[in-house]
Amino acid sequence: MDFQLRDPLETASRLRSWLTDVRGLTDVEVGEPTIPAGTGASNETVLFDASWAGPAGPERHHLVARIAPTSYVVFPDDTFALQFHVMRALAEASSVPMARMHWFEPDISWFGAPFWIMERVAGLIPSDTPPYASAGWLADASPEQQRQAWVSGVRALAGIHTTALADLDVPAGLLVPPDDPVGAELDRYERFLAWAEEGRPFELARDALAWLRRNKPSTPVDAPALCWGDARLSNLIFQDFEVAAVLDWEMASVGDPLLDLGWWIFADETLTTGPGVNRLPGFPSRDETAALWQSVTGRPTDNLDYFEVFAGLRFTVIMVRIGKLVVDMGFMPDTFPYDNMVSQALRRVLSQV
Repeated sequence: MDFQLRDPLETASRLRSWLTDVRGLTDVEVGEPTIPAGTGASNETVLFDASWAGPAGPERHHLVARIAPTSYVVFPDDTFALQFHVMRALAEASSVPMARMHWFEPDISWFGAPFWIMERVAGLIPSDTPPYASAGWLADASPEQQRQAWVSGVRALAGIHTTALADLDVPAGLLVPPDDPVGAELDRYERFLAWAEEGRPFELARDALAWLRRNKPSTPVDAPALCWGDARLSNLIFQDFEVAAVLDWEMASVGDPLLDLGWWIFADETLTTGPGVNRLPGFPSRDETAALWQSVTGRPTDNLDYFEVFAGLRFTVIMVRIGKLVVDMGFMPDTFPYDNMVSQALRRVLSQV
């Protein structure tokens, strides 16, 4: 599958027209945007600078436009509007470091899909490729700085989970706690798996789903919370080893926040030992991480093992979809969607429970 990048000059012209005609701004200037290669499998990303008239003269902004995918989609549910409203609500009503969210545009006539615009946050992001544990600014940092980044990330995660749902100003019906949050998430990913399989049952994922249903915690979730969904280092922007912004909310939901803590731990383990490298020496252990999160949230971590398996299932299902995309693009063999470092990590955690 071939993603065609948008023409930068045409994109700049459309953004200028939208800021002028829809937002009513004056003296708008938009510089030539940067459109990263590979954009489009989740949301398209357009980086651009713009200026417009303000009370004290021209105001210059470093901005990001995110455009809903128009070709291959990774997730079966349309969460594009949810992402914007959750990010804006957190930026306005919580201590969680967030980018400032400007506007949401549902009209598809501008770019063929809805889009939103937010401020661009300067900083560094831990890399997935190459893995942040093997190379890059975080691998080059001292153990003390590595620990600082990790702890800051866990505190940001806990900040999400300690933000009251009632404090988040989102459209009615957008963040409604299910009667059975864990069961609802299991149902959600069973539907996702069936959609991603495309008639080819994935035995490992089916086994994990069956285990999760058999071993579902009997104790109800104590006060469902906002869950980030894709809780990992590579979705954070850092400044001086402190979190400056939490990114990527495609998987946001209301449920047991151990969904996020389990994902945080599973993702780090998978993205380090999976490629055959060691965890960074400054990173706290699993137990230290759980204790830190518990100390901030006041929530128990007794069922963390369960949610690490759940993270493995969720990540594996997502990799089926992403894997099929990279196979279609000729980057990987046909077996990749079903045999990759994520599915291998799921197999490992299943064997340990």
